[in-house]
Formats: sequence, C-alpha cells, structure tokens
Amino acid sequence: MKVNEILEYMLGWVSDEYDTDVGSFFYDLLYPVAVEAYAIQNKLDITAVNAFALTASGEYLDRKVAEQGITRKGATFAKGTVRITGNRGEVVSKGAKVAADSVLFAVDEAVTIPEAGYVDIAATSTTAGTAGNVKAGAINRFPVTLPGLTAVVNDAAFTGGYEAESDGDLLERYIEKVSRPNVSGNKYQYEAWAKEISGIGSVQVVPLWNGAGTVKVIITDAENQPASAGLVAAVQAHIDDNRPVGAKATVVSAASKTINISVTLECENKDTIAETITTMVKKYLAGMAFEKSYVSYAKIGGLILALDNVEDYTSLKVNNGTSNIALGDGVIPIIGTVVVT
Repeated sequence: MKVNEILEYMLGWVSDEYDTDVGSFFYDLLYPVAVEAYAIQNKLDITAVNAFALTASGEYLDRKVAEQGITRKGATFAKGTVRITGNRGEVVSKGAKVAADSVLFAVDEAVTIPEAGYVDIAATSTTAGTAGNVKAGAINRFPVTLPGLTAVVNDAAFTGGYEAESDGDLLERYIEKVSRPNVSGNKYQYEAWAKEISGIGSVQVVPLWNGAGTVKVIITDAENQPASAGLVAAVQAHIDDNRPVGAKATVVSAASKTINISVTLECENKDTIAETITTMVKKYLAGMAFEKSYVSYAKIGGLILALDNVEDYTSLKVNNGTSNIALGDGVIPIIGTVVVT
C-alpha cells in the first residue's frame, strides 16, 4: 500500500462527525503515522524476500548460506612474472608498481638488477578480479618514473584473477549442499570441497579410480576452461586438509578437446561474424562441461543459423567432419579456430 492508501484506510475509522480533510486535526495526526507504517511495510517486504535462500541476495544470502557452513568465495588477485630492465645494481623495491593500461601490478619482493641488466620478478595485480588477467606483453610501463629502471614486460599472461562469487553461484552451492548427502567423504563432499576454492567452475569426481580408498577430482576454472597448476594445487591442499583419514585424493585439471569450425555463410559483415560465432560457441561449450558426452554438430549449426544477419549456411565442418564430436571422461570442449567464407 502507498502512503496515501494507508492514510485513507486509517481516516476511514474516524467518525463521520469529525473533519478528515487535508489540514484537519485527524489528517495531520495520522499522516506521519501513515509515513512510518509505509516504511515499516517496506522493511517487512525486504525481510520476507530475504528470509529464504531462493529469493535472498547480497549480504542476506551470505547470512542464509552461513547456516549450512557456506561462505561466499571472495575475488582473487592475478599473478605472474615481469621482466624489469635497468642499470646493474639498481634496486627494485618490494611493492614497486608496473602497469598495463589502467591496471596496476606490484612486485612481490625487493631485488637488485644483476650483471645481465634485467631481472624476472613475481608480481601481483593490485585490483582483485579478472581485470588483472592480462595477456603477454600487456604490462609495458612504469606508472611513475623509477630511477635506473628502463623497461618492463610480461612474457607470459597473468592468471588467477577471479571475481567474487555471484549470488547465483553461491545459491547453487547452497542448494547442492542441502539437497545432496555430502557426508562421510562421498563424491558429493569432494565436489563441495573443490567448489569452496575461488576460481573453480565445474567438478567431476571419480570414486575408486585407482583402487580402494582413491578418488580423482577433475576441475575446470571459473570459465570452464582447463584449470591452472596453481588452481589444481589449491584444491588439492584444501581437500587434503578435509578428506577422511586413509583416503587418497588426486586433483587434476580437465583435459581439453579443441573444437575447430569452418562454414560458408550467406550473410553481411563476414569480417566480424567469425568473432561473433566464436563467442557464441565458446559459451555453449562452457555450459556443457562434464554434462554432455559429445559436442553436437546440429547444435552448432543451429546456433549459427540463429544469428540475426545469417540467412543460411553450407559446408559446415566441425573438426573437419559433419558428425558429433565425442568427449571422453574428464574431457571438456574448448573453442579453437572459426573460419568463415
């Protein structure tokens, strides 16, 4: 109810022998009450929505899932190595800043430039999340002049920066825990342990993979791409801290199957359509990690045909063939090349 509706309802209980028009005693008396009642109503609505995990959001969802011992995974910082060139004997201070566009990185330790005139140093993004995941060569300047240092570059990409867990992903973990018996070191518990680590996407658990007491945990990163060595190590350490005594867990990254596409299209903007197809198919492939045993040839054709400016296609080839692409256990599909003619 709106303020005026609440006010009208309360004034309706006043005897007709009294004036209730604007400016009257009862109007002025009850109007502030209506305003406060409206505010309380809104707070009660918010409380009702956030009392249940399925409709809660933000900090209210955090509190709800905490009842099951679940906490939201925080954002992480991308890490990598930079090569700094400078005068022999110059000291690169711990925390010295290097940059790629608007993203800053800080070196992890103090080092001295050796006789070779350059040094490779570990560095960490100062901004949490995916912004720090920059490509090789992206870090190429000092944001402020550092005496004696002349150049900086990252020969390899920086990785490991992940956004904080979304409400949707957090709710999914909550539902998995309350709806499945993840106890006594069963497969669901290993999956839950793996998903407690920031940066994890999908998980596949293979019990007894190498005999009694063994379990294999296969993981992807948050984008359902093969997991990095650092992510594998983090999950392995976390599971080792929680697994039952006597159990032997082995954590590995998912293997990948590259999906290459070639197609002849009747469409406009052929120069840019390949990038659109790449993005669209990559999303489709990411969504099927550990869920499907094959990549559908027909599905890829349907996705291409569904594009707004595509009239028709011919000569569609997926990995040089016209059939579904089988995926083995622990294998995820990743997009390769897309060639449009």
